[in-house]
Amino acid sequence: MTIKKILIICFILLAIPVQAKEKINKLDYVNLDWWKNYNDEILLNHLQTLYNNNHDLKIASLKSKQASENIRLAGANQLPQVGFNGSLSRVLSGAQTEFGSVIIPEYSQNEFMLPLSASYEIDIWGQNYLNRKSAKKQKEIADQQERAAYIFITSSFAANYYNLIKADELEKNLKEIISLQTEIVNMTEKKYNCGLASIKELLNEKQILIQFEQELNKITETRKVINNELTVLLGLNTDKEIEHSQFDSISCPVTPESLSTTVIQYRPDLISSESYVKKTGLDVKIARREFLPKFILYGNLGFNAYRWNRVFSPETFLSNIGIAPSWDIFTGGLKLARYRINKYEYQKAIENYEKIVLTSIQEVNDALVETKTTKANLIKSNDDFSIETEKHVLAQKQFTTGDSSKLDEMKSNEKLLLVRQRNIAATIDNVVATISLYNAVGGIDYTKTDLL
Repeated sequence: MTIKKILIICFILLAIPVQAKEKINKLDYVNLDWWKNYNDEILLNHLQTLYNNNHDLKIASLKSKQASENIRLAGANQLPQVGFNGSLSRVLSGAQTEFGSVIIPEYSQNEFMLPLSASYEIDIWGQNYLNRKSAKKQKEIADQQERAAYIFITSSFAANYYNLIKADELEKNLKEIISLQTEIVNMTEKKYNCGLASIKELLNEKQILIQFEQELNKITETRKVINNELTVLLGLNTDKEIEHSQFDSISCPVTPESLSTTVIQYRPDLISSESYVKKTGLDVKIARREFLPKFILYGNLGFNAYRWNRVFSPETFLSNIGIAPSWDIFTGGLKLARYRINKYEYQKAIENYEKIVLTSIQEVNDALVETKTTKANLIKSNDDFSIETEKHVLAQKQFTTGDSSKLDEMKSNEKLLLVRQRNIAATIDNVVATISLYNAVGGIDYTKTDLL
């Protein structure tokens, strides 16, 4: 009865599931509060679809889940292994079997063995423990890679989203320019027919119209390509144009003049690189312990009988327990080579970490310079647009008072639209630059005072 109780307790303990860690909220990877700074509900709705459908994010999530199972796999080596190795056999002897002076005539018999076998590696050197710690570091790396995927794909989508708004607005504005230039060509042609304009002037106006039409074709192509990219990112199978906000409604957060270098500590590539240094360090320790002997605790518990109806009789009970030491004396340099490989990988990890630190600082500084430049260009572009607007108002007044022709007023309007074309590009470039900075700092709110 005591043996049965022990067996029941062992099975119950093995059946108890390991308590799962609290599930990580993947939306924390992208800091949705940051994206609310753009005041664009359509963008936020697209991001929800992106996180539900994007295939790259699903792949990154599966890699993280695989890393979790590797922790359980490494943890299994820290637990005893129990198995059932039963057998049913029939023994047939020869004519005579001699045991010393005793002679046994020909016979046959059945043998029934129903043992439970258990083994456990005594982790004297902590090798299995280090294996599990290494697997946990790999899980941390996978989590940061998943976070990096969320930040990068979100940033790519948002940048393409605003570039789609840019292409759409440029296309509308350019169509107005083409319509205006078409009228200018018609009026110039009338002047030419009346002898008031030269053939060269007419050909120049037609050439300008052709150039505008070529530019329109390029913008239309760009808009369609961007729309296709957004469709793939959203995981949608459609050829419809992605819904987006109007150009006049866009806004973006205020960018700082400077950032502390400590901001790089939030970048997922830097965090995962640091974890990889720690992991490779553990792998070196594991490889070093391969040179030490191992001790396996083993045992069997069960029944051995020669008749089926006597299998569970008291006299058929058997059990044994022991320790089996093992030590590889010579392996042809296998373990030494494995140790050196891990050691060199550890040194590579350190060099890569130092490189990522420098690269991270460079990327943050480059992105910050870009935001400053696009912001300054936008201010100048707004000033230029204001000046051109005033000039067009003067041209309209001159046309109204008869000081200039309709053609002069139309050309003034065309110049205003061309300046607006540049202003549209400068506005969106400034928004995209803030997104690039968000990606460079690791998906955090870089406007916080402790980062300035």
